[in-house]
Amino acid sequence: MADRPYRDFERADQAQTDKARLLFEYWLRLKRNGRPGPRTAFDPTEVPALLSSLLLGDIEADPFRVFFRLVGTKVAAFSRLDFSGRYLDALDYKGRDSIEWLECYRTLHATQIGIIGVNRVTWPDEAPMEYEFALLPLERDGDPAGSFIAIEVYDQLDPHLIEEMPEVRVFPNG
Repeated sequence: MADRPYRDFERADQAQTDKARLLFEYWLRLKRNGRPGPRTAFDPTEVPALLSSLLLGDIEADPFRVFFRLVGTKVAAFSRLDFSGRYLDALDYKGRDSIEWLECYRTLHATQIGIIGVNRVTWPDEAPMEYEFALLPLERDGDPAGSFIAIEVYDQLDPHLIEEMPEVRVFPNG
């Protein structure tokens, strides 16, 4: 996995940010018998300081698709699009993000292990910006990684630059 911009997320101390560490520690408490906890066990009142940075969604195995149930307000602002209620394959983030998000979710689903990494966002006339992200599996309908909880931590980024960056777009018919 050394050639990927992310790695298995197996210990809280792998996180560079407090928010990713807190989410991982909370996720560990949801686990049952060493397996990802159920999506229904997620309680937003237990992680209020993280809510604006979270993404919650489902992974459909056949055909493979990622559905975003809920996107936090900071994630929507950073993307310049609230993509709650949309599928990943309807979003155009190419040329902006260094991460191939579909690959991340495929890895998460196949391994049932959380991942953590750094996404580099680039756009013309500005220096690239990086932020930490983590994806953690949750059980849904008998699939140990049929749902997920994720975090994108933008706290170290200049909010004025975020307002100027290119938006994530929805493909036509998306």
